[in-house]
Amino acid sequence: MQSYQQEKHLENPQNRIPTVFLKAFELVEENKIENLKDIETPLVLVESIENFKENTFWLKIRDIWVLVGKIPPLKPQEGDIVFFKEKGKWGLFKFLKIENEKVYLRDAKDERTTKVDKSIVNSLDFYGKVLRVQEKV
Repeated sequence: MQSYQQEKHLENPQNRIPTVFLKAFELVEENKIENLKDIETPLVLVESIENFKENTFWLKIRDIWVLVGKIPPLKPQEGDIVFFKEKGKWGLFKFLKIENEKVYLRDAKDERTTKVDKSIVNSLDFYGKVLRVQEKV
């Protein structure tokens, strides 16, 4: 009985959650990103982001999906996870700070700190703040 009610709830258009289609990419190799079909995403995940259709995207990294918001317009804060390319390899890094026109990032293993010119970081198409991580989309 409960599953029947859940199905009826999903079928009713008045109860449907508003969605938007966002661009999607897959990190195929450490230095290669391919386009995927746009992914239907609940609007509530991105509605607070300015011009969300252009400033957010899904990224598939191995078996996980990461919802990324571009920087700028988003502003990372200390401890945020960002998607960034270092030495030809894409990865997730912890944002530390911006100081003297340099962006300081920490690797996932918390072993190395990377210092990059702010102008270089701002010119990247895929530099962004991780908004959500999940197994399926």
